[in-house]
Amino acid sequence: MKLKLVKASRGLVWVRQGLLACRQQPLGYISLLGLTSMAAMLLMLLLQEIGLALVTCLAPVVWMGVILATRRVLTGQSITPTVMIEPFKSDAAIRKAFGQLGLLYGLCMLGALQLSGWLGPDPQALEDIKTKAQDLAEVITNPLVQQSMLLDLVLTLPVTLLFLHAPALIMWARVPLPKALFFSAVASWRNLGAFVLFGLGWFGVLSALALTAGLIVTILPIPALVNALTMAASMGLAAAFYGSLYFAVVDCFDPQRPAEQPEPPEPSAQA
Repeated sequence: MKLKLVKASRGLVWVRQGLLACRQQPLGYISLLGLTSMAAMLLMLLLQEIGLALVTCLAPVVWMGVILATRRVLTGQSITPTVMIEPFKSDAAIRKAFGQLGLLYGLCMLGALQLSGWLGPDPQALEDIKTKAQDLAEVITNPLVQQSMLLDLVLTLPVTLLFLHAPALIMWARVPLPKALFFSAVASWRNLGAFVLFGLGWFGVLSALALTAGLIVTILPIPALVNALTMAASMGLAAAFYGSLYFAVVDCFDPQRPAEQPEPPEPSAQA
């Protein structure tokens, strides 16, 4: 395993690669993300605060599952829900490392979101916007909601970059947790320019979605239809974003992974 330094422009390439990979198996990605979201909502519904904490702690496992899903797409295999449990099928040492990683991630993310709640718009004002809005597009295009989303992104992004590479390093390279976090932090810092453009690229895509949703509202003032279209587009973009994590992770290290993890080809624009 050896750290690679990449050009800042690679961040935009990762965005493009994620979109192309999702284009090859859109239903596979969206189904995987949908099932994961349903499981998360069920946990939060049944266990409330404990469920929310558990869902947050499981985020690194979800990242690894989507990374494995993207590797399957690039090697010509179909996405199946079983990719989400592959980290749990590893040996005891890796399962323990994932458990510790999830706990640390949950604590760090909780702190970042708590800080965002203190510094951002009034939570009651945000709740009123969601309650009074006639459709989802009206919520997304509200300046206070966008301000809150941007602040969440700014505060949680450093946490994400610290942990981003760790799941793959633990599972593929069998790196101990402390070293995995250290290598992940160094990889993100040394390639910060690429990750800045990566984040800006996805923020631009999300902004384009919000603008498009606003235009649709003016052309087709049918809340149910607008909600359905916006939700479908949001799920597709979320799937593409998670798919792009594979490229952001493997591009920062030389492909010195175990033999069963071959270097995959570039996603095809023709798929």
